[in-house]
Amino acid sequence: MGCSIHRLGWLAGLLISGVALSVPAKDFWETKPFTQWTEEDAMKMLADSPWTRTVSVLAGTLGIEQTAQWPKDLPSLSTTGTGRDTGSLVGMAGGKVVYGNTDFAPVYISWLSSGKIRQALGRLAQLRNQVPEAQVKKLLDQPPGDYQVAIFGPLMGCFNAVSLEDLKQKTYLISKKDKSKKIYLKGYTAPKDHSDSMAVFSFERQLNGKPAFGPEDQEVEFDAQGKKVFLKTSFKLAKMVDAVDLDL
Repeated sequence: MGCSIHRLGWLAGLLISGVALSVPAKDFWETKPFTQWTEEDAMKMLADSPWTRTVSVLAGTLGIEQTAQWPKDLPSLSTTGTGRDTGSLVGMAGGKVVYGNTDFAPVYISWLSSGKIRQALGRLAQLRNQVPEAQVKKLLDQPPGDYQVAIFGPLMGCFNAVSLEDLKQKTYLISKKDKSKKIYLKGYTAPKDHSDSMAVFSFERQLNGKPAFGPEDQEVEFDAQGKKVFLKTSFKLAKMVDAVDLDL
């Protein structure tokens, strides 16, 4: 009997240890203030986080007039308005990649108006351009009035070839749970007109006098169509939270 009790206690200990080991580690944005993020942290937020989706698109569709640093082929993303600085790209692998028509190129789709994405941009501005922390925090204290979704990547030609008129009829945000929550494109800035070479899509935050999306929607889909542009991805809202609320 005593031996059985001992064995049961040993098994229980193993189970408890297993449960403890199975608890996922917190992500860096949950444990560190953005002012302590490394450049790698900030780039990860912009390329591989709940606030950014990555899709692969045929280079021939995007326009292949550019070469790009791989794999960190993101623009400088400064918040200072000084424009793109290709010398500040962080290349984990050397050399440049030239895309052919049938190659697939990455397209990063970020919820630009979110606090976390703006913090990543601000942190990069600090690390790359020595922008003072006070200036970055001042920018972060002025969130955009609209939802903004940004697209960036190594090949942006097709986004320079479209206008608001081309996009507005078939570009929208929509709740995947409640299809009546559908917001059409309000504004568009092409990469050639943006200081960080992003394509920026703007949408109203309010729908029928209330915030358009909430936790109950669970997932929001972004659809963009116009000329050669055809992109679709979705964001899981349960993961897009800051300390107190949804971060959109």
